Formats: sequence, C-alpha cells, structure tokens
Amino acid sequence: MVQCSAPVEGIVGSYTGNSFALQGFIVSLLSVALYSALELIILVFSVFHIYRGLYFWSLLITALLGVIPDALGLLLKYFQLAPIWVPVTLSTAGWCIMVTGQSLVLYSRLHLVQQNRRVLQLVLGMIIFDAIVFQIPQIIASYGVVYACGLAFGRFFNIWEKVQLTVFFVQEIIISSIFIVQTVKLLRIYPTRSKRKTNIMYQLLAINSAIILMDISLIVLEFLGLYIIQTVLKTTFYTVKLKLEIAVLSRLVSFVQSDVQQDSSGFGQSK
Repeated sequence: MVQCSAPVEGIVGSYTGNSFALQGFIVSLLSVALYSALELIILVFSVFHIYRGLYFWSLLITALLGVIPDALGLLLKYFQLAPIWVPVTLSTAGWCIMVTGQSLVLYSRLHLVQQNRRVLQLVLGMIIFDAIVFQIPQIIASYGVVYACGLAFGRFFNIWEKVQLTVFFVQEIIISSIFIVQTVKLLRIYPTRSKRKTNIMYQLLAINSAIILMDISLIVLEFLGLYIIQTVLKTTFYTVKLKLEIAVLSRLVSFVQSDVQQDSSGFGQSK
C-alpha cells in the first residue's frame, strides 16, 4: 500500500502548526491520560477483592487496552514519531475498546438499581449493535483516509466521525439516564431512609451527571471542527469517567451495606 502524500492534519497526519500552547496541551493531557490509566489499573486491583465479573474486566480492559493505546497512538501521530500505520492502529483500536468498554462499565452496574431484565437485555443489545455497526466503518475509514487517496475517504471520515461520536454519546446518555431515573425512584420509594443513604444516592446522581456533561463537551468540540482538541480531551475524559466509576462502586457498596444494616426487606433484599 502507498500512503497518501498529504494526509489530513490531525486525522491521520501530524500536527503541522507552530502553536507551542497546543503542543503543550496535547502532551500534557495525553500524559495525564496515560498516568491516570496506569493508576486506574492499580486501583482496580486494589479495590476489587475478587478478580472476575463484567464490572471488573470492563474497567480493567478499558484502561489497559483502550485508553493507553489510544493515548500513545495520538502522541505518536501528532508528533510524527512513528510510521503512520502504527499510531492509526493504536488510536483506532484503543478508541473502539475505550468507548465500548465505558458503555459496558455503565451497563455492568446498572442491575444494582434496575431489576427489569428486559431493559438490561435491550441495553446490552444496543451496546453490541452500536459496536458492530458504527465502529467497523470507522476502522475502514481510518485506514482508507491514509492509503486510499482517490476514494474520498477523507470526507467520509469527517462525516462518520460525527455520526459515531453522536451515537456513542446518545448510548452513554441512555444508560446513565436509566441509572439516574432508577436512583430517583429509589429515593422516592424510601423517603425515610437515613441521611447517609440519601447522601450516597445524591452523590451517584452527581457522578452520572458529570459523565453526561463531559460527553456533551466532546460533541460540541466535534461539531466546531476542533478535531485535535476533541480527540485529546476525549481520551483524558474517558480516564476521568473510569475513575468516577471507582467512586460509583464505592458508593454503591455503601448504599447496599447501609440498606442491609437497616432492614432485610426492600431494595437490599432484592440483591
């Protein structure tokens, strides 16, 4: 294969501008993402006492095989530190694992507040469907824009990037919204619960709201055409969201333990 002579800046080519501020921004945030991903891996093994289950593996794989390859790929690409196929492969594979992994993380703790199996099956089906339908064209476009110069892959990539980012944004919004709605229902069902339990539930709402706000900011940057800033922030935001998931886990554990301590009926018994 022959590489295109003039790859699109930021998409498959390196950053060719002379802004030291942007270069510093890229290096700083991707370094934070890499450090946070490594720290998250350590946290996962520290927090979990049993190394199994979808929640454990989705957190671990998203950080290890999603965030780290994506961040390394972007660093290599934007500063032209390796042949283009290396960063394209790393960043594309990392992105696919990272975005689907994050959704699986959200899904894997959804059953703690949502007991309807039909809803859970539909959410899992949505994650699998979106991963296949929207990521495969993205992978093809990522390589096509590098090597198939005369087939208008650059235009397709620009369009599909917005489409698939929007789809995965909606996917995470749906999962987080289900969690928020069910959490609010629990607060209404048990209005006389302890202040500690109520505080835990409000903290869960705040964490899920923060995840939604980060997704919204990425969508805004994408449609403003700030591709490099969006991709760098996206990788960093995903490490933040994964760390927030550790906080969600600890809050959920506290919630269940508090419920069990108060009585043996209701939500605690359903677990």
